[in-house]
Amino acid sequence: MKRTFLLFLIVIPVWLVSCSDSKKKTTNNTNNNQLLGYAEVLNACLIRDACDVMPLGYISPCVTSHYEQTALENQQAIWNEIYSCVLAAEGNCTTVKQCFGNGALPVTCDPSTNKGRCEGDVRYWCDSFNRQMYAMNCRDSGMTCVMGDDGNPQCSLNTCTEGEYEPLCDGDKQRVCANGYINTTDCTVMGLPCTLLQTEENVFQPFCMGEGAQCDPAEYEGTCSGNLKTDCSGLGVVQQVDCSQLPGNKTCVMTVNGPSCNAAGTECELGEEDCLDDFTARVCLDGTYFLVNCTELGFTRCTGRGAQLDIGAHCTR
Repeated sequence: MKRTFLLFLIVIPVWLVSCSDSKKKTTNNTNNNQLLGYAEVLNACLIRDACDVMPLGYISPCVTSHYEQTALENQQAIWNEIYSCVLAAEGNCTTVKQCFGNGALPVTCDPSTNKGRCEGDVRYWCDSFNRQMYAMNCRDSGMTCVMGDDGNPQCSLNTCTEGEYEPLCDGDKQRVCANGYINTTDCTVMGLPCTLLQTEENVFQPFCMGEGAQCDPAEYEGTCSGNLKTDCSGLGVVQQVDCSQLPGNKTCVMTVNGPSCNAAGTECELGEEDCLDDFTARVCLDGTYFLVNCTELGFTRCTGRGAQLDIGAHCTR
């Protein structure tokens, strides 16, 4: 894609109203719309895994995805409500499973024949790994449930038709039409603004990118200045990101591929997790070990998985 010029936008905050149904068991009324912290999400992921809801080999990806991929897709508030419900269940696995079923226990499903459905704002999808029909309320992130062109239900602002929908920057959220529905990307999760770029086809497209001078990605030498990362984007624009403002605990580190926002901690590496003793799960997040006593979550011990019981750290009964 050839870069012609940038159209800079006045950033207008968009407040997405998150509604809740007082009868819906997946809503935790004590949450007050506050995002959960690292330790709380870690606890929720351990509980979810212990109750065999989308069980995990390792716990850390569950935590990091909540602040990265889920937030990037504008769905963090949805999972925030689900995990608040999980934490309030105090280790009762029946209640935990209801948190993932819109107040009812999830039922078995075959993803090859049943991809899920929409019931109002609630998205029901069939998990391909443990073949359970789970639910989430799209309204918690200010969206509704729509069916994609591929037959899968999705949380989105609305359906759309490619070629008719005009891509845009909604504040710092990128909105484009794909698979029959509006796809949202929150650029702030990457520490970048949303900017409209005019292509050589004279079409404006939104991108998560900086607004600096032109540069040549092949020649530009990126730098770290404290937590500030400066590099050249693939579209040929100098961009700066304050790594300390990204989700988790990040700092700027020079790598063989240039500057990168990496874990600020040095105690451990991502993916390192085990049982410190019979009761304590030890999980590495952004270079720092987090310790959780499984008995405090309502379970009896910590164990690994696999033939040697050495895969991950899992709370069990």
